[in-house]
Amino acid sequence: MSAAMLRELAKGNDEHVKSFSGSIKFSDFPKQDAVIILTCMDPRSNIIDTWNLPFGPAILRNAGGRATPDALRSMQVLASIMANGQSTLGAVAVIHHTDCGLVNFGNDFIHERMKMNAPEHLHKQIDGMDHGGFTDVEASIKEDMAIIKADSFLPKGLEVLGFIHDSFTGKTTEVV
Repeated sequence: MSAAMLRELAKGNDEHVKSFSGSIKFSDFPKQDAVIILTCMDPRSNIIDTWNLPFGPAILRNAGGRATPDALRSMQVLASIMANGQSTLGAVAVIHHTDCGLVNFGNDFIHERMKMNAPEHLHKQIDGMDHGGFTDVEASIKEDMAIIKADSFLPKGLEVLGFIHDSFTGKTTEVV
């Protein structure tokens, strides 16, 4: 995608502004525990449409919907500031999907592509990177659920659920 295409996409904001009715101030958020949905950045995994979500849940998207250090950082921040510090994080849903790019390509492929762009002295560093590649969707969800539950900086008793989103049928199924 080129910069020109991004500028063209940004023009969609003109239509949004015409029907925008304003937003609540951060200080006016309800005093309730927050909900976070951690999912993949793949456009086929659009959880707002998939679950027909109302305003409210925080959506974290990254490659594979993985519980990376940055995803955990965002969860820690929300847990600390929700309702001006009067509430916390109550639940997290981890949603991975079928036919994910991280299943189809994995770490080795990503490393080789990165090396094509990076100076040679960085190749060893690239080899040590984990980009979250996986082969088993259900196992990857369970792994990320365990990572979130084990985070010492998130609330004790945090509920963490996992779901598989089928990219071809649109259906989500809970992982137990």
